[in-house]
Amino acid sequence: MRSPAMHFIGVLLVAFVSIAECADAPRFDLRPAQGVVQRVLAGRSAQIDLGAIEAKDGRERFRVSSANTRIKIEGSSTSALLFGVNWYLKYVAQLQVSTNGNRLGSAHTLPLPDATIEHEALYPYRYALNQNTDGYTMPYWDWPRWQKEIDLYALSGINAMIVERGMDTVLYETFREFGYSDAEIRGWITQPAHQNWQLMGNLCCFNGPLSRELMQKRVQSAQQMIARLRELGITPVLPGFYGIVPADFQKKFPAAHVIAQGEWAGFTRPGWLDPRDPMFAKIAAAFYRHQRALFGNSTIYDMEVFQEGGTSGDVPVREAAAKVQAVLDAAHPGAKWMMLAWQGNPQPELLAGVDRSRLFIIDIDHDRVPRDDRMQDFQGAPFLFGGIWAFGGRTTLGANIHNYTERLPRMARANSNLIGTAVFPEGMDSNPFAFDLFTEMAWRSEPVDAAKWTADYVRRRYGAADAHALAAWSILLDTAYNIRIDQVEFNSEREAGQESLFNAQPSLAAFQASHWSPVALRYDARKFAGALAELLQVDPALRGSETYQYDLVDIARQTLANESRLLLPQIKSAFDAKDRERFEKQTRRWLHLIDLQDQLLSTNRYFLVGTWLDHVRGWASSAEERTRLDYDARSILTTWGDRKASEGADLHDYGNKDWAGLTRDYYRRRWEVYFTALAEELRTGVAAKPIDWFALGDAWNRGRQQYATQPSGDSYTVAARVAKELGIRKADYSEVSK
Repeated sequence: MRSPAMHFIGVLLVAFVSIAECADAPRFDLRPAQGVVQRVLAGRSAQIDLGAIEAKDGRERFRVSSANTRIKIEGSSTSALLFGVNWYLKYVAQLQVSTNGNRLGSAHTLPLPDATIEHEALYPYRYALNQNTDGYTMPYWDWPRWQKEIDLYALSGINAMIVERGMDTVLYETFREFGYSDAEIRGWITQPAHQNWQLMGNLCCFNGPLSRELMQKRVQSAQQMIARLRELGITPVLPGFYGIVPADFQKKFPAAHVIAQGEWAGFTRPGWLDPRDPMFAKIAAAFYRHQRALFGNSTIYDMEVFQEGGTSGDVPVREAAAKVQAVLDAAHPGAKWMMLAWQGNPQPELLAGVDRSRLFIIDIDHDRVPRDDRMQDFQGAPFLFGGIWAFGGRTTLGANIHNYTERLPRMARANSNLIGTAVFPEGMDSNPFAFDLFTEMAWRSEPVDAAKWTADYVRRRYGAADAHALAAWSILLDTAYNIRIDQVEFNSEREAGQESLFNAQPSLAAFQASHWSPVALRYDARKFAGALAELLQVDPALRGSETYQYDLVDIARQTLANESRLLLPQIKSAFDAKDRERFEKQTRRWLHLIDLQDQLLSTNRYFLVGTWLDHVRGWASSAEERTRLDYDARSILTTWGDRKASEGADLHDYGNKDWAGLTRDYYRRRWEVYFTALAEELRTGVAAKPIDWFALGDAWNRGRQQYATQPSGDSYTVAARVAKELGIRKADYSEVSK
């Protein structure tokens, strides 16, 4: 029998062990991270032990090691932990999770690391998503699709992400409280694929009304998304209130001081309520109250005052900005105000009126001469370096990776107010190479050797350091991923590749498909084509992965897109010379190449318009609503808006994509109509009548064509046919079907 003294000592020992265990216990819940690993690796996830470690000097960090023949991955936060998991997959297991395909191998046993690996985050914030991705990529995604995307972002170290879905209900409830009828406010709020531009104060009232059933579904979806983000340590960035009101607000409240904002690209902009007006604080309080009730609180709120235009009228910007921040602070003390550095914003007067320490500026500078002194430009306000390699959700391939490997570290050294990185293309599901490299730069303190980094990328993406794969990517590094500021006019798309002219509104003088894109090739098209030749010669044992299949189709697709820029001047030359035989031969070839491209795109699930349209189905509650939502999803790809916006403001084809079905039934159809008219002009000598391109596009928008949601055909066979058709002579066609 133990004495009372021994019992007391035993109690102390138990207490000491418990305290020691608590000191080493996770400071965050490991279960959400374990869920990500299980979803990605399935049964093999049991081979990885996850744990928590302390941050180092205030910086997040992760550690990869082995213990007792098991893989051990630790992090100081959920974000750091999952980035550590991804680092292990990339650099130890040689596997890949990406925006466009995964290669997770078939080996049952995962390898142990040879040595301990440790890295620290260079910046406290790793943000994701341009506001426009909600329109160009994600407007109708369901939960399984979003869950996959959020898992990828978590594995990529993202710890802040904007959520715009569900904010229609916040606007609805807010303005219903101020006397607007149900019909009035649902008619004011636009449909999902166009709605984010309303939140930025650009437009309203397109293709309505929005149904109550759809709003409720979107609230439930957003709540599910936000809950998962919070579990994974990702801050949901929510839209804030900065003064947008229906354009007729002053009619209902004659004493209110509302500044008419005119038009944006042919659309009527919402009015801007003077933040000094007593009504402003009341509406803002209601907005934040309804938002909190639905989605809880955040610490970052997005507000784009005067985005791409607008006017302050007689309102002093400095005072207005102070009021906007004050009402945000009243609702969410200490919250950060997110805004874009884009087209002259943020204005110096705005910066002068606020507590700049609580700004969260996304820098997507696009000037010909890059602006690197952001300490001065932003008056010391914190900012994030934005990576924006694609616009309009387009399928263009390429980026200026030197902007990430060289300029980003240089700016971090020169600007102590740089606090993070921002994944900011206007659409996702493209350029997995750029996404992988950019997200990794937030964790790399040493200079990056682009050639070596790319070789590692090839190894994990295809499964081996295949000589032809390495050669293909060496060419890509020197062409599509080496976009520089040169003599090519890029308009506002400094880092982006050029589009396909197959997607352009037909004209013999066409040099771009969308109005603000680069006007010419940004690299040597013939040299780029060599990447297709090399990729076709990759070891057959490596060709089965979805990562290889995606890259093969994407590179063959871009090779055809580049060919359009070489062929169209030849067609123009034949027409100008009135050479009917040569004109007909060249235009037949043009249409044949479009057909070949559609066949190529049909072989891969990432290039199907049917997938895009199929997402709409689950959101409609009636046949009538399905028609409206289909129009919403289709028009964003083609005419974009009504005739005034499409033709008058040149918004048409801003969201063009190389997708099977869209290529065949929309782009090819336009060129066929155009060439038929020109051929008749050559035959008769009578000038062709103008073609109503908006009507042709709107007919497709309202069409009922059904498109495949599953790929068909063999990617390798069609890609090899592309190479052969274009005379790319190095490729081995021995496996091409006869």
